[in-house]
Amino acid sequence: MRILHVIPSLSGGGAERQLGYLAPELARMGHDVHIAYSREDSGKPELPGVVLHRLKSRSNYDPYLFWQLVRLIRHIKPDIIQTWLLQMDILGGLAAGFNGLPWILREQTHPLAYLTPTWKHRLRVRIGSGARAIVSISRGGDEYWKIQCPKCRRYVIRNGLPALEVDGTGAAWPPGLTMPKTPIVLYVGRMVALKNPRFFLEALAYIRMKQEVSGILCGDGPQRSELEVLRHRLGLDASIQFTGHLPAASVWALMKKASVFVSLSAYEGGPNTVMEAMRCGCPLVLSDIPAHRETLDESCALFVDPSNIQQTADAIARVMRDTEASKSRILTARKKTQEWTIAGMAGQYEKVYQEIL
Repeated sequence: MRILHVIPSLSGGGAERQLGYLAPELARMGHDVHIAYSREDSGKPELPGVVLHRLKSRSNYDPYLFWQLVRLIRHIKPDIIQTWLLQMDILGGLAAGFNGLPWILREQTHPLAYLTPTWKHRLRVRIGSGARAIVSISRGGDEYWKIQCPKCRRYVIRNGLPALEVDGTGAAWPPGLTMPKTPIVLYVGRMVALKNPRFFLEALAYIRMKQEVSGILCGDGPQRSELEVLRHRLGLDASIQFTGHLPAASVWALMKKASVFVSLSAYEGGPNTVMEAMRCGCPLVLSDIPAHRETLDESCALFVDPSNIQQTADAIARVMRDTEASKSRILTARKKTQEWTIAGMAGQYEKVYQEIL
């Protein structure tokens, strides 16, 4: 089967990483796999066995992208097309329809992302209604499309986890970072409002009134400079490190060193970093949101209202204090990760492709 995946960029983002797991696995299964994209950065995933097609683009709204996709589709003649993320759900979906080929839209996020729909969201829904199938990574995403397009064929396929690579990563300290002498509280993700990194810093400031801890924030984003100012205002300059973007292996190494992993997102689709922290054996403190509750419960993690700084701080302190209970949750959480294999994810996608065709 010849499969064309269409995605805006190849980078270190969550969707891009999942494509980086799925596409090579499909190639190993004997499929002819192609990826069309327009941008890349240092986080570009390894893609053995996959044919890459880089598109020329002056901006996200460059109409030339559409005509390049039309010509590429006519050249490689895929059996099926799968689109990733809003830009290519629109452009890739239009190009697939223009060429009369079946295509699949992948829903990456949660309905809360669309509470105030933009014209782009409305256009995506209109074009997405012509897809042969909608594949969501969570029940929340599936419910969104059930409302938006009740006649669409829908599937839920959860993200995959590179368990062998995670397990093979040692708990080494990444170069360039200062190793703290106090327990490490870890944040991994984009520094944007929906991830609530501000609450993370405020919770650490609350904890430090009672005990010494160190915070590490991995990732980057538009809020980073604002957060660095907040770090100084809270008197945390000596206790908080910003790492910027790190390779996945370095993040996993930090997860194996950390005392607590904290995710305070307002909403998520399929949280890759939470899955990775579970595999690394790092105790979890998570926002009490549907995406976290969909696969986890109190036997695996502590749940908090992210806007309640005292509750978040108390949960982090509780994890570090009650080590026996934390160990029990770690074992239960790690056991759950056995369900999220990349081979299993690829097999489910293959089944969807076959059903569509």
